[in-house]
Amino acid sequence: MGRWDLIGLLAAALLILTLPSPVLVTGRVVRIAGHDTIAVAGARVVLHRVTVQRPGPVDSVSSDSRGRFRFHVMPDTGAIYLVSARWSGIEYFATPLALQPDSPESAVTVVVADTSSTAPVRLVARHLIVSPPSGDGVRDVVDLMVLDNPGPLTRVSRDSTRPTWAIRLPRFAVNIRGGKSGFSLESLSFNGEVVALYAAIPPGSHDVEIDYQIPPNSRRFEVPVDAGVPVSNIISEDKSMVVHGAFTRADTVIDRKSYARWQGRLVGGEPVVLQFGSSSAPGWLLPAMVGVMAIVLIAVTVRQSRG
Repeated sequence: MGRWDLIGLLAAALLILTLPSPVLVTGRVVRIAGHDTIAVAGARVVLHRVTVQRPGPVDSVSSDSRGRFRFHVMPDTGAIYLVSARWSGIEYFATPLALQPDSPESAVTVVVADTSSTAPVRLVARHLIVSPPSGDGVRDVVDLMVLDNPGPLTRVSRDSTRPTWAIRLPRFAVNIRGGKSGFSLESLSFNGEVVALYAAIPPGSHDVEIDYQIPPNSRRFEVPVDAGVPVSNIISEDKSMVVHGAFTRADTVIDRKSYARWQGRLVGGEPVVLQFGSSSAPGWLLPAMVGVMAIVLIAVTVRQSRG
């Protein structure tokens, strides 16, 4: 063997040693059956890699007779991996994975469900985060809602023209748009004062965020309530805001900042009335508030709804 051949072999060996080790992703596809789950055979399972530059599927397999599947993947430490399974025409996703070379195996379970157009869905929480007025008097609102499908069946529409869920928004809200939700923005439709969801609603809790604005210099703003909601919080840095309804004042400190907080419940047929005084706090503070507050409010919702 010549000198250059030996150098080539050593270089190849060194390259192999420096490459990341493949990670084995294993799991099962199971279907909800009463209070238990059963294995799903023949489901199409897809491994997705999500990065800023190039998100997309990596590999796909069919689950075996015991619902099992496996993928071998060279992990990208800058990516998040998702495993999905398709059942009855609906794609179900498992908890995201952050694969690491020093963790040779990662297990995941994808839970799917049969469908029904009559599966009950209820609004278990609705939280409003209201900004102080901006320079032109406009107030931004984040309307954060939590939908709950308590049963074992995924809620679907009777046909493509009907939503799976809908709610009325305030009459004078402007610049209505979808925010960060558990559903795609394309599945939300805005028609006047009504926002409708055209997406399957699997069992469990799901967030829906709607953003809108209160017109300039409004002194009174009503939020319609068609059905009772057991948990609600209304938060603002504007201490002059007053909330009329089944609420009590319970100011809070989040991330070392003090906020006016009204907590209570929504009563069907009784609108929530927001009454504003004067405030000089800048409206641009709202985006900084939302991330932390959303986490806090969702945690409060889960704790109170389970209690």
